[in-house]
Amino acid sequence: MSVSVKEVFEKSLSKLWTDYEPRKSQVKMALEVESALKDSTHTIIEAGTGVGKSLAYLIPSALFAIENQELVVISTETKSLQDQIAKKDIDILLKLGIPCKAEVALGASNYLCKRKLSKILDKGDFGPEMSNELENFLAWERETSSGIRTDYSGFISNSFWSSVSRDPDNCLAKSCPNFSISYYFLEKEKWKSAQILIVNHALLAAHMAGDFRILPPFKHLIVDEAHALPDSIGKAFGEDFNYEAISGLLAFLYIQDKKSGLIAKLKREEEKSLIGLVLDAQKKMNDFFVKSLSEIPMTFQFAFRHKNPVRLDEGLFEDALVDLANEIQSVSENYRKESEDSDEKEIAIGLDLCISKLQKTALFVQGFREKNNSNLVYWIEPASQNSKDRFYKFYNQPKNVEDILKDKLFPNLESVVLTSATLATENNNFQFFKKEIGNTSIKALSLPSPFPYEKNALLFVPKNIADPVSQPDRNKIDVSYYIQRLLQISQGRAFVLFTANRTLQDIFEELKPKLNFPLFSQVELGPIQAKKEFLNNPHAVLFGVSSFWQGIDIKGDQLKQVIIAKLPFQVPTEPVLQAKMEDFEKEGRNPFWEMQIPKTCLSLRQGFGRLIRSGEDTGIVSILDPRIHTKMYGKNILKSLPANLPLITNVEDLQTKYENLPKY
Repeated sequence: MSVSVKEVFEKSLSKLWTDYEPRKSQVKMALEVESALKDSTHTIIEAGTGVGKSLAYLIPSALFAIENQELVVISTETKSLQDQIAKKDIDILLKLGIPCKAEVALGASNYLCKRKLSKILDKGDFGPEMSNELENFLAWERETSSGIRTDYSGFISNSFWSSVSRDPDNCLAKSCPNFSISYYFLEKEKWKSAQILIVNHALLAAHMAGDFRILPPFKHLIVDEAHALPDSIGKAFGEDFNYEAISGLLAFLYIQDKKSGLIAKLKREEEKSLIGLVLDAQKKMNDFFVKSLSEIPMTFQFAFRHKNPVRLDEGLFEDALVDLANEIQSVSENYRKESEDSDEKEIAIGLDLCISKLQKTALFVQGFREKNNSNLVYWIEPASQNSKDRFYKFYNQPKNVEDILKDKLFPNLESVVLTSATLATENNNFQFFKKEIGNTSIKALSLPSPFPYEKNALLFVPKNIADPVSQPDRNKIDVSYYIQRLLQISQGRAFVLFTANRTLQDIFEELKPKLNFPLFSQVELGPIQAKKEFLNNPHAVLFGVSSFWQGIDIKGDQLKQVIIAKLPFQVPTEPVLQAKMEDFEKEGRNPFWEMQIPKTCLSLRQGFGRLIRSGEDTGIVSILDPRIHTKMYGKNILKSLPANLPLITNVEDLQTKYENLPKY
């Protein structure tokens, strides 16, 4: 296209909105993105709330993609943000006369698999919870063009969806009779012809972990909500192992009581050679998990990092898994995925699936026993209270995600633009984020919010409130008292944000009978329903945890206050954080100042950012944590928030100043 990025912002946008005026910061960001794409450079751009970063990266990306016939991938944190970009922002591009072909890409498990659905229906094995819903679901399946779970508005249980959704390990691909009408593969064809492909961080991370085989080839990447990328990468490259999963895999192969399973479909001599190995693996599996309970005593309630090698069964379980995998490998040579016989196809794919999973499990168990990878953090979690499974769950995750990004992301792409409203700590310092992504030499730019925080927002931090560390029982006294007082000032219309579900629910139960406002708990309702109830009820109060600290955009008088119950420090016993902190200490560095404080500043800025979402929003951010006043790091935390905020410590003063906020 002949139109330039500058022309779009300075001329075209005013034709859409008569009151539109170009924002210097938005135009500057758009030109930086254009430069990164054209010059094949990597850039960090922090764009404060109100800069308009979505259009600032979409317009230059679309123009570049059209002009150069190159795919630009945009990654954001959640599916809802993907949807917002695809439906709202891309529509603006089309109205501007930028004929950009954009597609949304989701992970495989979001798509219905016709083959698996057919098998479930043939067996009648769809679960009692779906009996009354099945007719509606099948009617949707006949009409849908996407096969995406979120496009179905009716009830669907997680267990049923798991049984009918696409599983990459259990896919016949081109050998499947449904390949030409497969929802997933039809979507993948659309991805190939897109100019803008909108993914989420989890899918981008899975693409990297899968040797770049999931998405179409691309050389240009925009990462929105980039502060969340390192965590997504860590999770994608981590692994887990539990009794339920491995026992289910062995039961898929053979159930002795019923003489059923995949092995029962094999030829007599093949079945005979495998049954003994499956039964041996099942016995050694039980021995392994029982020994884990005795050798690693249950002295923990949450994630417990395990650092040292352990004997357990001295490798008997993983040896049994390897022997079973090797024998299945030998048998599988008699079955072809390309066979015209559908039963043979099913057997072939099932055998391949089991080989892969058995080998991966054996390697995981060996790694956990021997602790043979110094860059992996190993930990255990107890079974959940509502689970029938009494055994531990085992996990590992890379300690240094920055090495993965440094080795796998930047060298494989020509340009990467990382943007978010919160990437710098105090005084526009990007060093913490640069280290997290493994690129300390990358260019960084900060574009402040145009909103008048000093005029429209108040910061309340009481001094006479108990310290959450020295007085952990403060919640039902001090915190509850202040939340009541503060909600009276704003007449509800507030988010109350916590760092732990249990604390949230304790205070929620304490205050529910004492307040006249509609109160909603994310722990009880889940994030989607809690937000819906908040929006549908005047003067509502929403008690939320992690998902409400970021990514929620509520403008106007519906939200007048954000109350943060405690500074969002990471739990120091969190396994990956603990391992990193130990490395810092070995290097003679201070992990609290170099890791904990920067991370807390970024999280706090995210929570603060929920309040002012437009130039006419006003309200209060309250932080019920006296450490801002009493600890040396308090000044660092205050410097990370918008400059010149009125800081108030007295509730009576707060009431007066709140009443004097501008009325728009």
